[in-house]
Amino acid sequence: MGNVAFPIEKMPLFAVLKPEELTFLSKSARLVRYKRNGEIYMSGQRALKVYYVLKGAVKITVQSDKKEVVKYVVHAGNLFGESCLMGDWYRRDGAYAMLNDTEVLEFEVSALLYLMRHNFAFAQSLLHLLGERLRQTEMQLENVVLKDSRSRILEFLYQMGRERGQAVGAETLVKHNLTHQDIADLTGTSRQMVTAVLNQLKRSNVLYFSRKKILFRDLNALPRCAS
Repeated sequence: MGNVAFPIEKMPLFAVLKPEELTFLSKSARLVRYKRNGEIYMSGQRALKVYYVLKGAVKITVQSDKKEVVKYVVHAGNLFGESCLMGDWYRRDGAYAMLNDTEVLEFEVSALLYLMRHNFAFAQSLLHLLGERLRQTEMQLENVVLKDSRSRILEFLYQMGRERGQAVGAETLVKHNLTHQDIADLTGTSRQMVTAVLNQLKRSNVLYFSRKKILFRDLNALPRCAS
């Protein structure tokens, strides 16, 4: 771990900052590397920093009936731990690295709040990010209320393919580190249901899956499987 050497001006979120503001922010930033399952923060800790994923992935979790439940996953190029920008003094969830060599930038919340007060465009960028996170949370809640388990799993797989998929000819490849239980937590379903849906899609040649990848034969055909 150590002071940040990554050029933060190349990150879209910070592109609106002036040179002197970038210098100020760099002085408050620190690059930290984590091994798989490494703890970044845990529930109940003081919320003094905001984090940006440079490499790897981070899962945000809560405890439910002595079981860890995944709320959402943060991939490279995204911020997390941002609730302290809205006044949260203590963490209400935990953050853990999902991959070896996960790289995270830590920013002092006081530095980000200072820049938000003095740079309206930067404040707008952060508010847009916070609004997008809220929108995604609302969509998850709506899906749990309005859709059945199978439809929720299919929609999750479809969004995963659209957002993180790489074209391989006519097919779409997604590399991931989610267990069936993680997908169940993210969709409000059971591990058994996730396994059953994936196996049925595999038998129908809609997709192929292994422990760390999913290959969609035709991603756009996936929504039709819900009907």
